[in-house]
Amino acid sequence: MIDDIATRDAMMALRAKIRGLDTAMLTAMDRRYMPSSRPMISLLLDDDGVVWFFAASDGGLAERIDINPRVSITYSDAARGVYVSLSGYARLMFDPDRIFALWDSRLATWFPQGPTDARLALLRVEIDHAEYWDAGSSKMVQLFALARAALTGQVAHAGGEHRRLAVRPSRVERQST
Repeated sequence: MIDDIATRDAMMALRAKIRGLDTAMLTAMDRRYMPSSRPMISLLLDDDGVVWFFAASDGGLAERIDINPRVSITYSDAARGVYVSLSGYARLMFDPDRIFALWDSRLATWFPQGPTDARLALLRVEIDHAEYWDAGSSKMVQLFALARAALTGQVAHAGGEHRRLAVRPSRVERQST
């Protein structure tokens, strides 16, 4: 468990922003080092700054993670004006107890044998940096700000909050200390 108060506060803020957002876009690099994104059902953001997903151990994502474990995860809720970007390191792991604990029946389409599917692996993403934007106002207020900017020729500024969070030191920072 991470002890740093700032990190705990960051985790609480992130949980509040992604609450109710079940689907994330996960981006990993392919063999040509081109980013490749896919929707993933988000299972859990735990107290240690780890986001958990399920992935096929024999799929393209597993291959991409093997090439380069650095990934990006994005959440978006246009209705609330909330956008979250996470970056970290991913790895596949097999933990039957955790698989059963995190199993979600919506995943049966991809893993028809359920939590006992031989291809089912946990994708553990250790987050090191996070960033979010929260418009903090209704769509009507945002649209009014955009319209006013268009009419006056000024830059649109709908307000809101933008924050960067260092969840944990990156691997490069840890190696240099």
